Amino acid sequence: MRVVAARAVRVAAPLIVTALAACDNVEWGGATVQVVTPPPPGAGEADLPDPGTFAGLGLPTGRVLFHVRRNADGTAHMTPVAEISGDSLRSIRKPAGVAPEAYEQRFRQAVMDLNTEFVLFRRGAEVGALTVKAPGPVTSCGVPTSTGQVSTVAAAAGESEFLAFRRGLGPQVRGEYSPPQVEGTIQRYASLLAERLVLQNGLQRPRSWPGAQRDLQALNVVRGGQAEMAATYLVGDNLGVGPADPEGYSVFYLASYEQRAGYTPFYTEVRDYDKTGKGAPKLVDHLNWNGEGEGEILIQVFGTRESWYEAVSRDGGTWRKVWEGARCREPAPPTPRSIGAAERTGQTR
Repeated sequence: MRVVAARAVRVAAPLIVTALAACDNVEWGGATVQVVTPPPPGAGEADLPDPGTFAGLGLPTGRVLFHVRRNADGTAHMTPVAEISGDSLRSIRKPAGVAPEAYEQRFRQAVMDLNTEFVLFRRGAEVGALTVKAPGPVTSCGVPTSTGQVSTVAAAAGESEFLAFRRGLGPQVRGEYSPPQVEGTIQRYASLLAERLVLQNGLQRPRSWPGAQRDLQALNVVRGGQAEMAATYLVGDNLGVGPADPEGYSVFYLASYEQRAGYTPFYTEVRDYDKTGKGAPKLVDHLNWNGEGEGEILIQVFGTRESWYEAVSRDGGTWRKVWEGARCREPAPPTPRSIGAAERTGQTR
């Protein structure tokens, strides 16, 4: 709300001066004030709705966190994830009683108008910028997305996913981008930890651990130590929105390194699809977006007809899920034949 108030102050001053006289210079209280023509609509920063419009349309009133995915040609797709409210996140979605067209128009004007610039972050560091060039599709939650052009530092040239904030609204970060690597120790432990979680949850081993591994990333949530890792293993499923075998499962974990114990999971999600339905998590990135503690970790979870986001943070010494975004279903597509879990594991359950 402070942003809206500041905007109102800036707009009010030229209106008062313009009303005084229709000349080039005005003597006012001993000072000479030059009257200039106001800039055309759309110039400079995007116009924001007044407070009543914010409340009436359910628009975000705070900073918005975005997920950016870059394409091979340098263009990118930007999706609003959540509104930051203090030290927590708030889901963004169109209210039920608001017209889709009105919400989309006002949201784009207030949050990500054309030519608005956003700062990109990767692994806790500022790595580049995105400029909005065109509107993107509206999500199944009724929230608009955008497309734009991305530029990054050379060290992040090979990265395809980022977190983003509108310029001037992002967190203060220190240090240059120096991404940890998926090196030998991480590779050796990855499937060992996955196997332990599979057995602990009464699931069957996959036929091939490399075949079940869908994602393996190194991250550095705690600076200065051995890199942490995030891994996703799937059986009877793929890492994306779509059908999965009902006898499949997903294993996701975040693990940190200790000298004596090696890598140990500090956060896990294991889903037996026969009991929970599909949910295939994947690490997006980490960033201290609220300026408190050690930072937060953003995860994207893929379902059969939707995807959603989760945030993980340290709370009282324990890493846990502190927020889960809205799940908005798409219309059901035709159901193709999926690869069965038995075919993946070579066993029957």
